[in-house]
Amino acid sequence: MERQSLYERFKLLSWQQQIGNIASTLANISRYADSSAYDELTKLSLREAALAIDWCVPNVPQQFLLDLAMMHRELLAWWQVFPVEPRSLLALHTRHQSDRLLVMAGLMGVDSDLQSIDVVSEANGLHSVDISVVKETLVSA
Repeated sequence: MERQSLYERFKLLSWQQQIGNIASTLANISRYADSSAYDELTKLSLREAALAIDWCVPNVPQQFLLDLAMMHRELLAWWQVFPVEPRSLLALHTRHQSDRLLVMAGLMGVDSDLQSIDVVSEANGLHSVDISVVKETLVSA
């Protein structure tokens, strides 16, 4: 019943808000994945993010569907093997995916030279984040 209630609220959001919600869940995973004290929360959050991708697919522009499908597959693969070592790999991967989703939804901009990402804060200030050190990692199922 709780899932249905969550779904009813989620489907009322715009596709950008839905993607932002998934990005937030991934950012939380990246924060908690390194600590075994949060294993249960991390595993539940991996499943929640995959479920939210299922729910948002009908609303998202077609050009983003392949990226979402790959993220969905990766999240379920992580969910099946979690907890995993090194935990830092999951933390880095979910942070990167969170940023990708924010860019996809237009909630975060990328400089034209792709050297930094401008994050819009709640106070409408911009903070530059160096992404040259972030490398995409793939989890095979």
